[in-house]
Amino acid sequence: MITEEIKNFYSNLHFPGRYTWEDLKFYENQGIHNIYLREIDLVMQDNIDVLDVGCGTGLVSNLFANKYKSNFTAVDFSDSIDYARNFAKKNKIKNVKWVKKDFLLFNPEKKYDVIICCGVLHHIPQYETALAKIKSLLKPNGKLILAVYNPYGKILKRFFKINYNCDILYQDQELNPFELSFNNKQVKTMCKDLEFLSSAPSIANHLVDFLSLTNSENGGLVLYIFTKT
Repeated sequence: MITEEIKNFYSNLHFPGRYTWEDLKFYENQGIHNIYLREIDLVMQDNIDVLDVGCGTGLVSNLFANKYKSNFTAVDFSDSIDYARNFAKKNKIKNVKWVKKDFLLFNPEKKYDVIICCGVLHHIPQYETALAKIKSLLKPNGKLILAVYNPYGKILKRFFKINYNCDILYQDQELNPFELSFNNKQVKTMCKDLEFLSSAPSIANHLVDFLSLTNSENGGLVLYIFTKT
């Protein structure tokens, strides 16, 4: 079953990788330079409820839970979440609830001000069901941070060998058992019931597909922010 293959793959890979307390403090003290983390940071604030769908080793949840006094819930069905939970316990990050479960089987009793789903939806065969569930868990005026592969980011792979920064990224891009990709128009159509706010990388929210051509090492990953009106 493909879902079990995906679970086993990411349990072994531990994406996006292991990190240290010094790594988190670097982001806090030196500023968040990674384009995707920076966009998430712009949405974050204190005293809100945040859901991280497909948290992996928990870099995003632990980073922002340590920075903001908000309530975080992080969900992942792979063993990667064990590292996230242990890291939080060791470093006394107490405002994250870790849930080891398939997101499609996750049924919380509350809704969220911010939902993060970055680099995850394109690995879910039932992506339409997952996206509908994510939307249903947003509070009114809540924000969805959605990052997905763009097909234009895959084009150069046909002609050139991509130089990945690390082995984990190489495996994630080249060896994963299932992935999809969505162009700019497709993402906005899938989220047409939400209000579009921004996309990155882009130029004033334009040329999204074109810029994905130059982002092959990340599969053309584009981060979108929508709000529920």
